[in-house]
Amino acid sequence: MTRYKDKRRFRCEGEAGTSYVIVEQIKVARGLALPRTDYMTEDGEIANRLDDNHFLILLNKEIVSVRKRPRKHC
Repeated sequence: MTRYKDKRRFRCEGEAGTSYVIVEQIKVARGLALPRTDYMTEDGEIANRLDDNHFLILLNKEIVSVRKRPRKHC
């Protein structure tokens, strides 16, 4: 059985000024050697992490920049 655990949230902004919150999730599954990290917006859009300060929103191909440091989500 696969579960996701929210780890951190990043407040981001696109070039057009659109605000996003990117959620870092850890995929935990039985038999999985190492946990996998996935990223998505709070609205459910899938994102890829490009580097420490940028994400790519896959649906609209928008690159967004991190505005604030992430906070842990428990």
